[in-house]
Amino acid sequence: MRSRAGTLRTGERSVRDASSPRGYGRRSTDRPGGDRRSVPLEPLLTAAGALLVGFLLSVGLSAGREAARVQNERKDELIALVDTRQTRAEALGAQLEQLRSEVAAAESRAAEGLPLLQVQVAEVEAAAGLTPVQGPGLELRFADATTACPTGRAEDCRIQDVDLQLAVNTLFALGSEAVAVNGERVISTTAIRSAGGSILVNYRVLTSPYEVQAIGDAGALEEGIADSSLTSDFEVWRDVYGLGFAVAAGDELEVPAFTGSVRLRAATVDLDTGPDVDPPAGAAAARRDTG
Repeated sequence: MRSRAGTLRTGERSVRDASSPRGYGRRSTDRPGGDRRSVPLEPLLTAAGALLVGFLLSVGLSAGREAARVQNERKDELIALVDTRQTRAEALGAQLEQLRSEVAAAESRAAEGLPLLQVQVAEVEAAAGLTPVQGPGLELRFADATTACPTGRAEDCRIQDVDLQLAVNTLFALGSEAVAVNGERVISTTAIRSAGGSILVNYRVLTSPYEVQAIGDAGALEEGIADSSLTSDFEVWRDVYGLGFAVAAGDELEVPAFTGSVRLRAATVDLDTGPDVDPPAGAAAARRDTG
């Protein structure tokens, strides 16, 4: 029975196999086209690679054409810029040559008028007291008293600012070309003022003795000083107060140049009167009562 049953089962399987369509019992791997891994990939990869290479070549060619276009445009711009700068340089060169010609002409004209200009500058500087002066002239010497003052007022026995003002004004009135007090050049803006026991000239402190030098005609200056009130007053004050006073002519005196500022802020000129050689109000003559 078992063998028969087995036979039957075997027979059934055989019948089933026999009744099945042809090839039903085969494995899927035995069917035509049943194994998908057997499809060839090389053609697909080759085609994809060709497409990729073509795309890259197309992109490269397009980028190259764009770069060439930009480069050409930049080149044209640079050429235009160079041309513009070259034109500008040529124009500036022509302008430079013209300016050089004008400068040369101006220098030539200046050279022709330079001697006259130098003479005029020298005259102005001399008149302003900015150059030293040498020559014959007169020297006045003033000194404070060396003994006790008889009036008890010390200022009576000292040389005061008004004394030097009177001496300077008198020398200029007599025709002096240049005057200096203790080496300080006196010009139109010079101030002679008292400062305690000293005197300021050009705002510099001077002390006794005071030497007033004047350049000019020594004979005329000496004669004029001898006839002036300055000499007559100091001859009396020398005897009464002991003040020092002396006059001496010289052949080679030297008056230095003015070294201060010559800026003039304000000035007036009185054309109706001549130079005032008399001492101002409150001068030494009024303060030293010899009567």
